[in-house]
Amino acid sequence: EIRLDLPDNVAAVAPNVRENETRASLARLLFRGAAADQLAGTLSGGERLRATLATMLLGEPTPQLLLFDEPTNNLDLATVEQLSSALRTYRGALLIVSHHEAFLRDLGLTRWLELGPDGLHEIDPL
Repeated sequence: EIRLDLPDNVAAVAPNVRENETRASLARLLFRGAAADQLAGTLSGGERLRATLATMLLGEPTPQLLLFDEPTNNLDLATVEQLSSALRTYRGALLIVSHHEAFLRDLGLTRWLELGPDGLHEIDPL
């Protein structure tokens, strides 16, 4: 059984990233100090989402598109803010399915689509 901590997981996809940059990225997503040294297999669902996001954002190459399906489910308000902050720094395309309008507005997304009983329609987020 392979037992990797969070920095090891990041290093697997970003071998050229310095450890202090890895730890800073993890800290932005609420993995500070000893929390960053947890084994990946011991994390909760919300923690796994944050750890995966940190890993993807430092990966080489950085993904050009991130897809999320209800990313704020089961997250507390502080974690939603940290997720939002991390996604605002991302320079690729985002496709997010969510009912959490405040989260979507905070990201500053430029195009919104709504699926209703009569199909898919573009809507004005303002």
